[in-house]
Amino acid sequence: MSRRDLAHVLTSLWTLSGGEADVAVAVADLDEAIGRGRGDMRTLLNLRSLGDEGLVIEQAGGWALTAQGVAWIVQDRRLSGR
Repeated sequence: MSRRDLAHVLTSLWTLSGGEADVAVAVADLDEAIGRGRGDMRTLLNLRSLGDEGLVIEQAGGWALTAQGVAWIVQDRRLSGR
């Protein structure tokens, strides 16, 4: 998955979790939020690389932003003026 796609996934996690750390979001909900449908032939959604960076964590029921992931998004938004 490209860095741009990973950033899009982080933004979707932010939106679906209400900008909170440790709120699990189901992969199916993430797929829908980023425009993936059933039978999509693109590379499977793999959040392990974001997990390796400490930005997300796998939890029962899906994936969640970590406190570091929330801080990363807040900083990114501040730097980009959003």
